[in-house]
Amino acid sequence: MDLSKIEQLVDLVTRSSIAELDLTQNGTRIRILKRAPAALGPPANRAAVEAPALDHQDSPAPEAAADIVVPAPMHGIFYRAAAPDEPPLVEVGTRIEAGQKICIIEAMKTFIDIAAEAPGVVLAILAEDGQEIEAGRALFRIGPAGSS
Repeated sequence: MDLSKIEQLVDLVTRSSIAELDLTQNGTRIRILKRAPAALGPPANRAAVEAPALDHQDSPAPEAAADIVVPAPMHGIFYRAAAPDEPPLVEVGTRIEAGQKICIIEAMKTFIDIAAEAPGVVLAILAEDGQEIEAGRALFRIGPAGSS
């Protein structure tokens, strides 16, 4: 992997909401961690510093409190399958395990696997295959393992 590619990856992590990028390509492993900025003053009063909610018109809110919405960790192209001639990694109704690959995002000609953080059932797929997506956009709605 050449230096310009590494610089592009560092820039991607810096501009996105992801905290870590771990990439292995042709036997070379690159791990980029984004550290939180150091606090300069006393801790802020939590009640006074509420972050505004993200408004995604095309991303429905979870239907149940136990549902999990999986957001895009970065800007890129959303792919449901590992290759154009392969079936989607998951469908609505698929039972998934924590760590299971559920989609791929292409950013700067690099393919990044997105894995489920918790077990459950895919209730909704909120992005179209091949669609350009922004960081933070809802991609999936996952229900508890017992739902369908």
